[in-house]
Amino acid sequence: MKSGAKYTYSMIENPGPLAEMRGNPASNFLAGKYNVKILDEDTTLYRSGKKGGLTIPGEEQNALGQWFTREPAESVARVRIDSAVKAQWIDPKTGVLTGTSPIESTYAIKIPKGTTIYEGPVGYQGGHYLGGENCNQIFISEPWKINGVEPLSETPIK
Repeated sequence: MKSGAKYTYSMIENPGPLAEMRGNPASNFLAGKYNVKILDEDTTLYRSGKKGGLTIPGEEQNALGQWFTREPAESVARVRIDSAVKAQWIDPKTGVLTGTSPIESTYAIKIPKGTTIYEGPVGYQGGHYLGGENCNQIFISEPWKINGVEPLSETPIK
């Protein structure tokens, strides 16, 4: 969905199911705008993250996360800017480091038919982590618990 798209949910008018989930994933969508869809066929989605999910024994967890795109990433810079993925996540209230997001590989992940996805524009995360109306993302709650989710490939990214 691009600029001018219609969304069922938004943080102001109708926060929807994501506003109730742990971590409030709705807040990562621009103005909390997103739609819910149940996949009617197996779908390949992409995510970028730490390397080794398919290539380093013991690092299989690196292939999966909860945030995806419909297209593979072109570069680390595009992931950081378009998907608003910070290298470090700092709690604005405490100044404490709460996590890191290394971008070393892009994964193609098979998401099975029947999976509920939440799709909308990427929310601004501060600084040059822009996101915006023309940059969409997909949230899937705990995909590692869904039967049929399968990492298909891992490609190094620069």
